[in-house]
Parts: sequence; structure tokens; C-alpha cells
Amino acid sequence: MSTPAQDEFNELLAKNTHRDTLHPEDRDDPDFKDLDDLDEEDSFRNAQIDAAMRIPTMDRFPGAGATEIKLPPSSFDSGRATGVKGVIADARNYEAARKNKWRNRVRTARASIFGLEGASAPSKSDSETDEDAKSNHSDAEEAFLQEWRETRRRQLESDANRAVRNRRTSPSVRVYGRLDEVDALGYLDAIEKVSRETVVVVFVYDHECEVSATIESAMMPLVKNYNTVHFVKVHYEEIEFDNAAVPAILAYRNQGDLFANLTGMIEMIPDDEHFGTDSLTKLFGKHDIL
Repeated sequence: MSTPAQDEFNELLAKNTHRDTLHPEDRDDPDFKDLDDLDEEDSFRNAQIDAAMRIPTMDRFPGAGATEIKLPPSSFDSGRATGVKGVIADARNYEAARKNKWRNRVRTARASIFGLEGASAPSKSDSETDEDAKSNHSDAEEAFLQEWRETRRRQLESDANRAVRNRRTSPSVRVYGRLDEVDALGYLDAIEKVSRETVVVVFVYDHECEVSATIESAMMPLVKNYNTVHFVKVHYEEIEFDNAAVPAILAYRNQGDLFANLTGMIEMIPDDEHFGTDSLTKLFGKHDIL
């Protein structure tokens, strides 16, 4: 309950702080009187319109990360789904979706204010504090983030399944059909930088050994007939191979897994039998190389 002194102070303060917006000669004009006599409903409507027009597209609370993320031009990460560019694309899509969400909220608020929806926007209760509003805002942001992550996960799974279907319906098998001579680094690249299904046959030879020449001659028809198998040859000194085990055949699959080791092939060639392509084909078949 206010005291007479308090009432007098409030009246004096109101008189000194009141600012007329009309010319003194127009104060008694009835046409201008209604401008200062807005009813409570009009004041409330104007306040709602003003609030709706000021809803930001980012965080509504100061200090809650209202600064926008600075991203490279969209052409930098266009069409990317993985790696660094994929992360940037995700960030760009997330911000775009987030802004669209805020725009939808603005449209809803405006529609409610101008009577396009049956119910008006609920007003903030007297018992609701700023902390409660911030908490509700944080919960809404967390729910939106979870929804975004789930949508992104489904999108990545769909892209991966589509890629698998494309590989199955339109297989791309590399064709070789030649005997490539490689050095030590080329030897490693040959067995590792291929698809997991590709079989790589490495012929370790000695240019001074007649048996090496015989085996290479017998191998050439197989190189042409089995053109999805990558045949390479490497000098034994390049890979520091034991000269006593030359010539040798090493077979790999699954990008570097040795599954057939035919070292010391001199011992595998019968002295009383001509060694040719048929003999080598049988030997390869015995070790599941072809």
C-alpha cells in the first residue's frame, strides 16, 4: 500500500516524463484524441507484431552462439559426403535447415497474429522466468539436433546402398592382358593398389637364368587369356630375393595377401618333360591361382 508521499512523487514523476506527440493546439481536437487512447487489445496486438518482426533466424538469447559460422563457398564442397569437404557440407546443410526452422516459426507467429489460425500465440506466463525460457529453447535445439542427425544418417545409408547397387548392376572390372615389368616400389603398388577381388601374379626372374626365360615364354599365353589377372615381373635383386629360389611365382589377392608361393620352380619342372603353357596352367590350377 503506497503512502501519500509516494503517490505525490509518482504523480510528479509522471508529469515530468510524459512527452506529448501532438501540437498543443491539437490536444483538444477529437480526431487526434484517439491516437493516445489505444485500448488494451490494440496495444497487445501491436506488441505481438513488433515481437514477431524481430525474431532472429539464429539463437534468440545473447551469448548463446548467435554468431554465424563462416563457411567456404558452396562450390568448395558441392556433392561431397565424406572427408573434410563432407563435414563442411554437413555444417552448411545444418545451418540452412536451422534457419528454415526459424523462418517457419516466424511465419507461424505472423499467421497467428493476423488471425490466419484459430488460436493466438500463447503469451508468456508471469511465473515463467528467463531461465525457463532459455531451458525450453535449449531443449528445442537439442531435439532439432537429434532430428537432424537421424535424417543425415538415413541419407548417408541411402547413398551407400545406392553406390553398392550401382557396383553390382554395372561392375567395372579392370582389364590387363600384359606382363608389366616393375621395380621394388612398383611391386608393392601392383599387389596393393588394386581391387580386393583382383589376383596379382608376380614372376620373380633372373635374366641370366634359362629357366626364367622358359617360364616367361610359357606364361605369355596365360597373360593374354586371363586378362583380369594382373601379371607382373620383377628382378630378384630389386626385392632382395634369394637367388637360389629364383625363378619363383608369388600370387596375391585381397590387396596384398600372399596365397600361393611357388619358389624354386626349377625343382618343379621334370627333367624328362617339356615345360610349356599347359604344364604351367596345371601348376597354377593346383595352387588355385587361375
